[in-house]
Amino acid sequence: MLIRRTHRTSSARQIAEMTGVSIATVSRALNTPQRVTPETRDRVLAAAAQVGYRPNPLGRNLVVGRSHLIGLIVPNIGFPLYGLMARSLEDVLEPLGLRALLASSDDDEEREIEAAHSLLRHAVDGGIVINSRANDRLPCGPRFPWVHIAPEAVGMSGAVELDNRAGGRLAANHFLETGRRRLAHVAGYGREGTERDLGWREALQAAGVEPVAAASGDYSEVAGRVATRAILDRVGLDGLDGLFLAGDVMAAGAMRELREAGLRIPEDVAVIGFDDADFAGMLEPPLTTVRQPARDMGAAAARLLLHSYTLELPESLARQPVLFEPELVVRGSTAAAAAQS
Repeated sequence: MLIRRTHRTSSARQIAEMTGVSIATVSRALNTPQRVTPETRDRVLAAAAQVGYRPNPLGRNLVVGRSHLIGLIVPNIGFPLYGLMARSLEDVLEPLGLRALLASSDDDEEREIEAAHSLLRHAVDGGIVINSRANDRLPCGPRFPWVHIAPEAVGMSGAVELDNRAGGRLAANHFLETGRRRLAHVAGYGREGTERDLGWREALQAAGVEPVAAASGDYSEVAGRVATRAILDRVGLDGLDGLFLAGDVMAAGAMRELREAGLRIPEDVAVIGFDDADFAGMLEPPLTTVRQPARDMGAAAARLLLHSYTLELPESLARQPVLFEPELVVRGSTAAAAAQS
């Protein structure tokens, strides 16, 4: 019987002849390089590049039992904070030969579950999901861990969280320390928004201050504008001297609405956002905000996934979340920063 030799087999044999090693060593150098010396690996890779040979990743996956792909589900690809988290977790994964495969849920629970199934069909080795709405409905298996960044449910295994309540208190106390008393808050949707609002109200109540108005929005610039307009319609142009918004994008919209109403920032109304997005310092005036350490949280999620990658998730991490503390970043949109300039 005549057996036709495939191009891939011929290429592997050619690389073996060029480097003076066996075909089996060529296969190990290309598919499991940790099993050969660095010198052999480099010689084989150089020869493979010379003949234009590329290893079959599916074949490699079958050999090592791993795809070296990590699924990442985000609620909104365009949201600045999620980009920072994605970049930092890639910085942790890539040096280890792991790549992130991105999917978006558009803040919809069913789409999140569909995205998770799609990632599983691509044979990802594990997943990271931001602001999960599906939570424990996500498909998983004994060799497929999920790590959560700020899920909607509390008590999820393998979670990275921010103390959002503390963030709300930071905003309220900053206004109080700078003499602001006619205060309003535009809360965000979901558990994070609720917790920020709770911290805000706790701090004001402790100081005996009643907020003059409240609204909510979906973290978009339009929502910030609409909510701010509604607050001004309710309290009047003289009825507000401090406005806290649960996200920097909403804060940008609010600042635009305040200026169009003829109000000066911070002289008439001081503004505080939340997240410390990259653009916050570029607004006019620069935005005082509660910093969410997005890069550190993304990196922590990647490291947490690596712990569970071989089913060795420490019990302490499984029981309680990795909790980060927020930080107030004072800039020109509040009176304190204006007084320093």
